[in-house]
Amino acid sequence: MSKNTFQFIGFTFAMLMLFSGCAERGYHLTRQSNTHTITAQSNVDIHTPTAHIKHKLQQMQTAIKKEQKKTKKETLINTITEIKARKNKHNAQREATRKKAKLQKIQDFKREKETEEKARQTKIPKEAQIKKAEEIKRKELKKFKEKQKLKAEEEKEEEAKALEIAKRQKQKAKEEQEKRIEEKRKQEEAQRKRLEAEKKAKMKHLQAQKEKENQLRKSQKANTTEPLKFHLINNIYHKYGTSEIHGHVIYLNGSGEELRLSGAKVYLLPVSAKLNYWFNNYYLKNRLNPKTNSTTVNYLNTTILDFEKNFAFYGVAEGGYYIIIEASHYTPKGDIDKIYIAKRIEVGKYKKVMAVFSKKL
Repeated sequence: MSKNTFQFIGFTFAMLMLFSGCAERGYHLTRQSNTHTITAQSNVDIHTPTAHIKHKLQQMQTAIKKEQKKTKKETLINTITEIKARKNKHNAQREATRKKAKLQKIQDFKREKETEEKARQTKIPKEAQIKKAEEIKRKELKKFKEKQKLKAEEEKEEEAKALEIAKRQKQKAKEEQEKRIEEKRKQEEAQRKRLEAEKKAKMKHLQAQKEKENQLRKSQKANTTEPLKFHLINNIYHKYGTSEIHGHVIYLNGSGEELRLSGAKVYLLPVSAKLNYWFNNYYLKNRLNPKTNSTTVNYLNTTILDFEKNFAFYGVAEGGYYIIIEASHYTPKGDIDKIYIAKRIEVGKYKKVMAVFSKKL
């Protein structure tokens, strides 16, 4: 089994231990990765003292903050692992390019040596023929008179000078050729380094741009869902029961720090087909309905968060409800978006339902 498999098994086991521990302490912890939310919920008897309710809410707040820190740590580990993988891949590609260039250089050197050897082998017979011709010429010159011999010696001296000049020119041409080859090699090396530098800069720019786009996309995705238009149900349909709902709301920025959003309202809505459709098709999937500007839903009661970001509903009848928290938030482009936290709960008879809602923007 791979290292990633062991990590996944360990993470799953840790989550099971966390959830089972939460259940033993009397509340249930839920994470929704699509909506970037974590919630905790607990039910107690209606006669439970208020101090116990505050203590239970504080316990659930602490558990949610620990879970948020764990999520932040997991994200950091995944990011570091991805960066290491990209770095190893880049190093492997660079090493392969270096080996290929080295092999090409060795092959060029061998071909150059073979060319020089062929030229040397061709030169030997030619020099032998020249020596033979000179020997015959010397023998013939001996037969001539002294004057002709002197003239032949002068011609020989001139020929030697010409050979020396030709030899020097050949040596000079060879040196110039070697110099051109060396300059060409240096130019190729400089060009290769320049291309590598440009490639690194381009990759760095693309990576930064991609990270920026991903952050913007995540921010927009976390804050975008089908907006709601709330309509108060007529008093005829109001129900008055014997239960209570108590809650606390936590908003976090991208760094995991708590913040307060302006205009946060809490709505209590009875379960309906329209609400179920909105919750499953728009809220959980973070998408908009292009055909409408908003969805109209009916609510029983509404309240606002107090200074400690707590809320409560009293006289709630037994049944199924949605709790929806609506707040305003400024997007990176400067626009104002509606941010929602939604959760379906079941309220029993003579019960106090406690819940903590957390959302990361």
